[in-house]
Amino acid sequence: MLVTTIVMQWCVFLLIYVTTYREQTGLAGLGFKYLRLVDFAWGVAFLLASNAVLAGLTWFLGQISLPMPGEISFLIPTDPTGKVVWVAVSATAGICEETAFRGYLMTRLRLMGRFSNWIIPSVVSAVAFGACHAYQGLPGFIVISVYGAMFSLLYIRTGTIWPGIIAHFFQDFTALFIPR
Repeated sequence: MLVTTIVMQWCVFLLIYVTTYREQTGLAGLGFKYLRLVDFAWGVAFLLASNAVLAGLTWFLGQISLPMPGEISFLIPTDPTGKVVWVAVSATAGICEETAFRGYLMTRLRLMGRFSNWIIPSVVSAVAFGACHAYQGLPGFIVISVYGAMFSLLYIRTGTIWPGIIAHFFQDFTALFIPR
């Protein structure tokens, strides 16, 4: 299942790459600029801050009888080979999902809709991101949609996709170290 996820996400990335090449904007038009040390700082700071916000949101949802299901632990491998594959999944999700949802979807919605601001593209991107994680139930959809909105803000604030990729990678990667 994890290898299939990797292949599918890279197919989407390839489609986006071909599309941007044909548009003559390239990946730079999606926020792929030079990777800088400050991008790592933004990514790590965002990861820490967003996890605090999401922990509060998760607690709140639990208080109103919408607890997070915890059933995603079945996705996290326990064998050494599976853990190596998980690192590849983490890198793939960081690169491909940020490219698709923040880099491509947001920028193209803004261009096609001729929006003067990022509000509608950010909301649509966040909800689409949450919908792709709907296997976590309604609470998961809400939390991941809010997370997507925060990633959108990071993308808009920094003007580059790298901090989001870095934070997304580490978010998924650290799941290997969370006790079950």
